[in-house]
Amino acid sequence: MKTTSLLTGALLMVLSGAAMAAGPKQVDAAQASGLQEMGTVDVSGIAGSSDDAVHALKQKAMQDNAGHYQIIALGNPSDSSLWDGSAILYK
Repeated sequence: MKTTSLLTGALLMVLSGAAMAAGPKQVDAAQASGLQEMGTVDVSGIAGSSDDAVHALKQKAMQDNAGHYQIIALGNPSDSSLWDGSAILYK
């Protein structure tokens, strides 16, 4: 019984982690060549690091029900800690 409970618990943890990781996938230009473009999204004034800006772009892609997104611009103007970015969304 204990072994079954442990295995069930471990399986649930793995599946819940996979569900959280679900969402639009980031692609590069070569991978995007066969995908249908949906439009673009932009973020600005994102505090933190470039990872925070990428996460914000992914969240916008998720809100627009995109299957994939390609980051086309990412930077922090004037060497500030605030990040801007743009991405193309794909079905």
